[in-house]
Parts: sequence; C-alpha cells; structure tokens
Amino acid sequence: MRKALILFFLIFFSVVCFAQEQDKKVYIPKNLDECFIELKKELSQKELEEFKNKGEDKVIEYHHSLGMWIRNNWGLWSGSRLAKYFNEIGVYHPDDMSSIILDSLHRHLNGKDIKIEEQIKYYKDYWEKVKTKEKK
Repeated sequence: MRKALILFFLIFFSVVCFAQEQDKKVYIPKNLDECFIELKKELSQKELEEFKNKGEDKVIEYHHSLGMWIRNNWGLWSGSRLAKYFNEIGVYHPDDMSSIILDSLHRHLNGKDIKIEEQIKYYKDYWEKVKTKEKK
C-alpha cells in the first residue's frame, strides 16, 4: 500500500510539473530582428557560443532540434504572425522560414551581413524548380 501511495504521488507531481511546463507561454516574434532577441533569451550563453562558432555550413545540423523548436513554438505551421511576416517577404514553407532564421542568427552573431534577399531568392528558386519538375 505504501509503495502504491508513493508511486501515485510521483506520477501526480510529474503530471502537474509537465502540465505547467506545457502551459509556459512563448513569445512569438513578429520579424527577424525579434527572432534574434528571443533566441538570445531562450538559449544559454554556452549554446549561443557553440552555435556562433560552428561553420555556417554546419547550421543545418540544428534543423531537427532548434529549428523544430522554432517551427513548433513560434507557430510557423499554424499561420502565426511570424509565419505571416515570412509570407509577406515571399517565404511560405515553415522549414524554409526556420532555416532562414537559423542562418540569419548565425550571421548576426558573427557580425556578418544577413543577406536576406539572397536567402529568399534561394528558396523561391528552389520551389520554382520543384514546380517545373512537377509539370513535366
């Protein structure tokens, strides 16, 4: 009986703690500059340094971790204001949005030009090629 009671309380408190974590509200940025501000708040100094010191060609390694967090928590799949911002500049797929955020953050942290127009063109060209192949 005692073990069952202890197990009950452990499960109960785990559920309560998990539910509280799920209820944590995440601010959704309204543009790329706000993405930088929020990611600097969300990530530890160590994480930011590791990200900054990776080669730009290695940023893709964050697609399924930080990129997924961005897509899911900032509503890129559900039409959030950040998704609408990207739609307005010609980017429509959440994977492309999060990639632009990650590449831009890396450049920002390293004091480089973000080259947003170049990034947008890259994804527009990619999707144009996909459409062309589908038509054939």
